[in-house]
Amino acid sequence: MERESLVGINIGGTTTSVVRGRADGTVLRRLAQPTTIADRESYLAAVVAMVRELDPQPARVGVAVGGPLDVRRGTLIDPPHLPHLAGFALRERLEADLGAPVALHHDAAACALAEYRWGPDAGSTGLAYFTCGTGFGVGLVLDGTVRYGANGQSPEIGHVRFTGSGPRIFEKPGCYEGYASAKAIGLVYRFLGGEAIDSPAVVERAAAGETLARSALDWNILAVGMASALLADLLAVDVIVLGSLGVYLGEAWIEAVRSVLAAEAIGRHVADLTLRAPMPFVQDLSGLAAALEVPAP
Repeated sequence: MERESLVGINIGGTTTSVVRGRADGTVLRRLAQPTTIADRESYLAAVVAMVRELDPQPARVGVAVGGPLDVRRGTLIDPPHLPHLAGFALRERLEADLGAPVALHHDAAACALAEYRWGPDAGSTGLAYFTCGTGFGVGLVLDGTVRYGANGQSPEIGHVRFTGSGPRIFEKPGCYEGYASAKAIGLVYRFLGGEAIDSPAVVERAAAGETLARSALDWNILAVGMASALLADLLAVDVIVLGSLGVYLGEAWIEAVRSVLAAEAIGRHVADLTLRAPMPFVQDLSGLAAALEVPAP
């Protein structure tokens, strides 16, 4: 029976969750709080307190956090949704505070690792996970290995140019994050001339038949579909998982993305590709998957 204690931390743009679990993906207990960073020290103290409440002496700890980040150094570079952690050696600090080895992973990569280990397509030779949440990131597990650059930097598809104009993210109008993230639906609505409302309100208006809201949602679908086609043709991945929006907007939205993918990618690549929503509780499991990247003691 697995007795080793693993702790997973997921630092999202909205919520920070901490789970204690086992190597088979079983979650034993969970705590969560809003990701409210009035100042870095108070935030870190709260995270450490949640970990200690779950397990005073964890054997291994995994952290899933939005990028960009340098995984090898365990440092966040300039995360737009977590500015208080920019340039901060998060892994080193948590190891010191918790007295346990810590693995730090891009949130999309950690979700991809969780899907690779425990999802319905476990063991896939090419799996991509799009966050489609506060930001638009991608995690890649290729032939069993999570993909990072030679200097430890994470892939950042959100920064890639999608079109010539649009909401300004990363000081780059028209990038994928400005169209394909969940937050982007509201941003695109405003860019098209609508009022400043959040994405759920835009989705509600689209469902009610408002033309401008429908257009904003269609731009989002097009961007996610084009990004999926890019990976299908460039990397010939077997599985693409659509996080957050795939859950919140459901199969109708996924089917619309699938239609864009089918129109854009090479037919034989699409025929061999699974496009789907994430497995249940993938964000909680992402931290545990990251923890398993720490060598066993």
